[in-house]
Amino acid sequence: MNYSTEQILALAPDAASATAGRSLATTGKWQSLGRDDRILWGACLGSGSKPYQTVIDLNEPAFKCSCPSRKFPCKHAIGLFLLFAAQPEVGTASATPEWASEWVAKRDLQAQRKSEAVKKADEEPDEATRARRDNQKAKRSLDREAKVAAGLKELELWLRDLLRHGLASAQTRPFSYWDQMAARLIDAQAPGLARRVRELSHLSQSGDGWTERLLGQLSSLFLLVKAFERLGVLSAATQADVRIAIGWTYKEEELAAEDLVRDDWLVLGQRTTGEEALRVQRTWLWGQRAAKGALILEFAAAGRPLVLNLFPGTQIDAELQFYPGNYPLRAIIKNRLAPARSLTEFSGFATSNQLLMTYADVLARNPWLEAIPAPINSVVPVRRGDLWFARDSDNRLLPISSASIPNWKLMALSGGHPLSIFGEWNGRSLMPLSAWTDGRHVELQPGL
Repeated sequence: MNYSTEQILALAPDAASATAGRSLATTGKWQSLGRDDRILWGACLGSGSKPYQTVIDLNEPAFKCSCPSRKFPCKHAIGLFLLFAAQPEVGTASATPEWASEWVAKRDLQAQRKSEAVKKADEEPDEATRARRDNQKAKRSLDREAKVAAGLKELELWLRDLLRHGLASAQTRPFSYWDQMAARLIDAQAPGLARRVRELSHLSQSGDGWTERLLGQLSSLFLLVKAFERLGVLSAATQADVRIAIGWTYKEEELAAEDLVRDDWLVLGQRTTGEEALRVQRTWLWGQRAAKGALILEFAAAGRPLVLNLFPGTQIDAELQFYPGNYPLRAIIKNRLAPARSLTEFSGFATSNQLLMTYADVLARNPWLEAIPAPINSVVPVRRGDLWFARDSDNRLLPISSASIPNWKLMALSGGHPLSIFGEWNGRSLMPLSAWTDGRHVELQPGL
């Protein structure tokens, strides 16, 4: 498929890399250039004595560069990608250099080994091995549940103590007050709860209405504590919701293989969060036929690149496997049945009321779900003082988060005319991730 400039820039790890990549998207910066049906390659002139060898596998896409940068993709990869997107005829007759061929061969070998490992893992073990694994799994599960139960007991006492002193006391608490409880929950193997507790520290300083927001989150935590106490009497789907909210993870082989959902999945939005120690990439898909959202999560530890195989503004024919729950959202791509192609249609909620009704239904099924995908058609971004809204076709105002750069970009794209927006709705405001206007998909990445 052909990649647009905006799709390529959306891959940049930060604004500086995007700017530097643009400056390298000219033939004068490259000693040699080439391409074939699968890869792009080039040798970029830099400050060193040897040019930097850069190669891109378009099938993923995946990147490799000999420069010392720890950013991924680096500015050379961004520049090379932008150059070929603007001038596809450059270097078409070049012979593939050995360093590029070796990288592709290594990738193919790794893919083959991974496939063989998956097939081996799928092989049925003998009865003794299966019994040993089941016993080990049961013991690990019991040990973790005991640790989580102890951690939740402490959390309940902490919540009761906080409310006993009054919500006003939350504004005087240092960060260490929240962080110590979060650290205890990490020790109790409840990372999901730990993250939610740390986020409470910001709510007391979040402006007007902070008491309602804080009380709502405290109530959600207390409900989660009580749900875990009664885990054995809950339905299987609700048990999964509780475990996921606490921080349990499911391995791919534990997911129901028969529940594959095939659709034309639109890749509508993507954002990366987290600290240097662990980055999380959230990619939102939308099923064109089922009108259903799906969340693909990718994780990368310090120094490791994120997997970059989904481009906002494209669509894929694929089978997805969803994690269990009353309103399944998180999924993995089990089978890609055709190459990605450019997004040609965008259809979402006709009005903000449809979104709010859907969100109410979601909360009734899973009260701990933090955000849902929100594609909304025909809205106009408007500003009222310091607040931002999306005005729908019924002239109702939907709050937009206060991040200034995406909102001003939305305003410029709209020019006072309706456009379609995709974002995450958390029950209070919409975080816009992309827009669709004049048949064009536009990423709303801050700083790009």
